[in-house]
Amino acid sequence: MYDFMEYCLRRYYRASGWNEENQYSNLCAWSRSMLDFTVPHGISLVMSKLPSQVFKPSYTIDALPSLNGSMGYLYTSRPLDVDTSATVDFRETLNSIRSSKPLTKYRPENTQDYLVYGRMFLPGGNLEAVYSRRLSETTQYIITAFNDPRKQGASLIGMQLQRDVGRHCTEFSYTTDDGLLGLRGLYNFGHDRFANGQWSAGAELYYGILDKSGGFSTGLRYQTLPASSVPPISVTYTLNPIVGHMSTAYVAQVSDELVLCSRFEFSIYSYESDLAVGFEWRSAHNAMAKMKLAEDVKSVEQHAAETGHIVVSDVMEESDGVTKLEGLVKARFGLAQGVALMWEGRFKNLLFSLGITGDLSNRTNPIRSVGLELQYFA
Repeated sequence: MYDFMEYCLRRYYRASGWNEENQYSNLCAWSRSMLDFTVPHGISLVMSKLPSQVFKPSYTIDALPSLNGSMGYLYTSRPLDVDTSATVDFRETLNSIRSSKPLTKYRPENTQDYLVYGRMFLPGGNLEAVYSRRLSETTQYIITAFNDPRKQGASLIGMQLQRDVGRHCTEFSYTTDDGLLGLRGLYNFGHDRFANGQWSAGAELYYGILDKSGGFSTGLRYQTLPASSVPPISVTYTLNPIVGHMSTAYVAQVSDELVLCSRFEFSIYSYESDLAVGFEWRSAHNAMAKMKLAEDVKSVEQHAAETGHIVVSDVMEESDGVTKLEGLVKARFGLAQGVALMWEGRFKNLLFSLGITGDLSNRTNPIRSVGLELQYFA
């Protein structure tokens, strides 16, 4: 589940018409959301306010295993319509699979949109900041910064220039810690010929100025489109020939409630490999409750039409309470990562994430961590 600031960032991209999914860095976004999800560690509480549509503060308190926290602020030039944690669309808060958007040319109303974000972590005083600025309908740049006051020379600044025209997207990046230059590109094809899906091919080239070393990776993806009649499917293959690493992943939504995923990684030089499998189950309890509520309303209306009396059903009152519970269950098993299980949901005004990680090969202590995160914003 996204935290409040991550959720606001994605709402900003959506409001300004920027498709962050059309990037090489997000080529394997579906499989990563299924197999690389972050499980809460300890107990944490995120409290956020919605004082206006352009300014939003957020505060985090971690009670266990140690007491720490953070305070952050976000400001956007474009008003963001963000609901409270009790009424927000639960699906938008989840780091889950999303269908690819059709190839369109973006035409935002304001091509000079910007976002400013800053957060301080306590008690250490670490700072992180993000500044995103739209230059045109197809171009934007992002500046990120991080500073640790306890370590001399621990400041880091990263810069990205992104250009997305729909059919293809290019990214230029630079970081100051090791002078790393990067160039990424993604090209989409096959949409006109294959109505059910879309092919995407991309590559990344990077070079470290300080250590005078470079790298290269390439990838291929096939993914179904929202308008197709087939269920959501994503197949990816990535290769880094310099380090000899390759990976292939398959994600498929087999029903309205269940999504399955598998990933195989292999090293050409060391012959080491890893296999990870996972699933995502979306609770249909809320939809069933709404269907039952609709049947109750129809029954009451029919009874009123026949007798002229209105009767309030006890089941209707109970159904209103049941619909407040929404949930998503994620699980993964990997030979290298171990086991992880997480339940994300909403109860009344709170969003929660409850998770556990383990190592089945450790028979004396198979449980690595247990965590609970609560989010509230209003």
